[in-house]
Amino acid sequence: MISGGGDGGGSGAGASRAGTGVTLLAETIAAGQVTALRHAVVAAAGAAGLAGAALEDFVLAVHELVANVVRHGGGSGELRLRRDGDLLTCEITDDGPGLGDVRVALPAPDQVGQRGLWLAQQLTDGLEIRADDRGTTVRVSARLATLRAVTPPPPRAFPG
Repeated sequence: MISGGGDGGGSGAGASRAGTGVTLLAETIAAGQVTALRHAVVAAAGAAGLAGAALEDFVLAVHELVANVVRHGGGSGELRLRRDGDLLTCEITDDGPGLGDVRVALPAPDQVGQRGLWLAQQLTDGLEIRADDRGTTVRVSARLATLRAVTPPPPRAFPG
């Protein structure tokens, strides 16, 4: 298992809460559906409260993971987007051959490809990978901004 956050460290924000919360989106991954899935993730994550650059980053991370399923994970899989409080988690699974001993790191500049997992780690608040002989599960998470009630300061008294 590999886990970490956008700074390359951390504990994988989604790791302990994977099975809880509300499912916002559950879809099958297939080559012909990558664009439609991206749009569905934008809509569902946006409706959950993710916005601006955080939404764009999260969607790009999920897109990279979906593309990995199509290219390297047997061509099909499952996507499940969940919300648990202020945590948004997207879990991607496939039935591919597994990753073996993978290291999430930026490859050399002259190496083609191999940046999807690294990007997903950089663009989200948590990345967790589980792989075995039955396939791979990758989970990314993002914290939703919590709205706090702002109390205005008391009126100032002016000398009279």
